[in-house]
This record gives sequence, structure tokens and C-alpha cells, in this order.
Amino acid sequence: MADISVLLIGASGALGKPLMDELIRQRDQFKRIAILATPDRATKFSNSDVEVVIGSFYEAKSYQGFTHVISAVGNPLMVLQPAMVEVAVSVGVKHWYSSEWNSDISQRQIQNLRYFRDKQAVRAYLRGKAAQAPGFQYTLMVTGIFTEWALDEFYGFDHQKLTARLYGQPGKRIGVTSIPDIARHTIDSLRIPFDSPGRTLRVQGWTGKIEELIAELEQARGVKYQITWVDVSEAKELEEQARVNEDDLSEMMYSIKPLLTSGYGVADGVGKLDNDLFDFKPETPRETFARVFKAEN
Repeated sequence: MADISVLLIGASGALGKPLMDELIRQRDQFKRIAILATPDRATKFSNSDVEVVIGSFYEAKSYQGFTHVISAVGNPLMVLQPAMVEVAVSVGVKHWYSSEWNSDISQRQIQNLRYFRDKQAVRAYLRGKAAQAPGFQYTLMVTGIFTEWALDEFYGFDHQKLTARLYGQPGKRIGVTSIPDIARHTIDSLRIPFDSPGRTLRVQGWTGKIEELIAELEQARGVKYQITWVDVSEAKELEEQARVNEDDLSEMMYSIKPLLTSGYGVADGVGKLDNDLFDFKPETPRETFARVFKAEN
């Protein structure tokens, strides 16, 4: 058993729940596992097979006794992670997993997207914190686009009408990883040591062209989709309109819509993949889509 005590923040989210399940599955590998919940959310986990720490993200007592924290907070809390880290480090937390799990935002072509602005700010903070706090480390998990979300309604798919309206052009490269595999990569990585203040782990379940990914969906469902390609300038105009209207969420979302067909929705944009550090076979897109649509039927 590794001498690692893990606290998970954001256990009720789309990725937080799979991370919690994977921690429970591997619980014998860790000294202690727990989730942090505010008092109003604690009842949601009353029947879960994991310790629940009830408290605030910003209270030192919430982090006492843990060596590692995995932050799976969503967009509204993303930029508040530095405040969480400051408190956590003050009571002995040695390792922070930032809420990342996305395409490689170090790529010059997408680094300034509004959707990634808060993540970039947290990255910069973590580099500074690790430089001035001896013994503190951080991990960034870069995974490409979630397979389950890659061909979602958000990006323009209508799974009832079998149509898709996509910003961009065909022929561009895309990388995806299923949510269960992302959870396993993350929890497995807790036991992979490293010496530097921070590390970026790049994993990707599948790589191909956007139209090949759509073909995997069609094969899984036994249907054919009608695709309409739209100029990305339309999304840019809607993003700017949202900015002027101070609609922060819409601004963020319109900024990310063209990512699917941009060629930069990948984990290996500026560095090689680290899949060889892990000893399991990732789920294929066809398997993921079959699982998702079976669950919906």
C-alpha cells in the first residue's frame, strides 16, 4: 500500500463521480481516500462507500491528514483553485492535481481561448507555488477531448435527427479518451513518482480525423449522419457578442465550439503521449458510443 492519502474535490461532477468510483476500486492501494463536501451537499454521499469530509474548500481543517488532493471542480470554481492550494499546503498537502483533463492548452493556436483562460491562470500559479514551496508538487492530466462529449449536442450534433452542424472543415486531427479511462489514468498516476516540482501527463485513447470519429459513431449506432460544415467566424461573432453582453458562460462556450474540428483537440500537441506508463487497454470510440447510447435507450 502506498503511503498516499487522497482527498477528492468535486466528486458529484461528470468526471468527479468516475474518479470517486476508481478511488474506491483501488482503495487498497492507498492509506486513506475521502471526498470533500460542503454541508449542503454531504447528504448526496450518505450511501457512498467512501469517507466524506464535511467542510469548506477554503478551511485548513478540510485538508488535514491528506498528502494528495485531486481537484475536479467545474468552470465556476476553476479560477479559485489557488486559494484552495494555499490553504491545503499550509496543513501539509504535498501534491495537487489541478482540474485539467482537456486538450493540450500549451498549444500556441489554442492557448488564448477564453474557455481555457482560468486554467492557464491556475497553471501559472502552480508553477510559482511549486518554485517557492519546497516539497510541493502538482500534476496536470492532459487527455484530449472526452469521447462521450466529443460528438455531443454541444458541438452541434442532433442524435434524433441524425444531423450535425459543425464549425470548421473535415480532415483535421482529433484525440479522444473515454471518461472511465481518464479516471483510471488519473488514479493510477498517483503511484507514479517523479522528482520535478510539476509534471504534465499526456494520455489519449484514440487519435484520428474528425470524420473518422463520426464514422465510429455511425458504426456503433448503425445509422448515417448528415454533416453541415459552418465557417468558424460565426462562432467567433457569437463569442464576441456574449463578451459585450458580459455573458461570461456563453463567451466561454462559444470560444470552445470550433475546437472539435480545429486540429488542436489533442493531448499530444506539444509533447509525446505517456500511454506507455499505464498497463491497460483504452476503450475504443466505438465501444464508448455503444455504451453511451445503450444506456440512453
